[in-house]
Amino acid sequence: MSSSHNEKILEQFRLQASTFTDSGFATSGLAWIVEQLAPRPGEQALDVAAGAGHLGRALAPHLAQVSAVDLTPEMLEHGDRLARAAGLRNIAFLRGDATALPWLDQQFDLVVCRLTLHQVADPAAVVREMVRVTRADGRIGITDMVLDNLDVAEENTRLERLRDPSHHGTLTVQEIHALLDAAGATATSTVTRENPLDLEDWMERSQTPERHRAEIRRRLDDELAGGPPTGLHPAREGNLRTFTHLWGTVVATPRRRP
Repeated sequence: MSSSHNEKILEQFRLQASTFTDSGFATSGLAWIVEQLAPRPGEQALDVAAGAGHLGRALAPHLAQVSAVDLTPEMLEHGDRLARAAGLRNIAFLRGDATALPWLDQQFDLVVCRLTLHQVADPAAVVREMVRVTRADGRIGITDMVLDNLDVAEENTRLERLRDPSHHGTLTVQEIHALLDAAGATATSTVTRENPLDLEDWMERSQTPERHRAEIRRRLDDELAGGPPTGLHPAREGNLRTFTHLWGTVVATPRRRP
């Protein structure tokens, strides 16, 4: 990864680590993702850019073993504490770069990431590494925020970065498919769902400066009043502002290797 972008990620997720609990936002969509991935007894899995390992820990009871790799030590330590508290003994937390995974080719039956590609500077490199370490008969699972309209990409990125400077850019489902194809894998299923969020909670988790919070509120209110779309699909009831991220889960298989 770009070292400067890595520093942004480390700074942001040191701040957010304690908010990644086993309730609320951090656990959103886990049962839905696990259903799409269809884990099988005896499989070895890798959770890439795992954070506190929420997806890896959700998969662990269904698998033989899970490795969770992430860049931020505070997130890994938090995830390890949560795993031990839950009695999970088949998940290991390791520090590493998602663009240079410390494993040989074809080591895992299932390689997954959740809310990763929008965060990293080089999503293509992450996907290439995920495909590389997946066995020929294995599966790759990518879950992320996705855009349904490329026309809003610039404004969407601006607002996301006001909230979290380490945000790189939200992709479309078609762009994720293209990354997998370029890396030597074929998408076999794609499912999307809406993920509603409380605006103030979202900004509080990242400790967004007040001036940026005010600009995000202003821009979403402008959209609600008929202004240009932001890709965040805002709503408002009284003083409560909400918005919706569209999530996609893409499952893929490596193409036959020589």
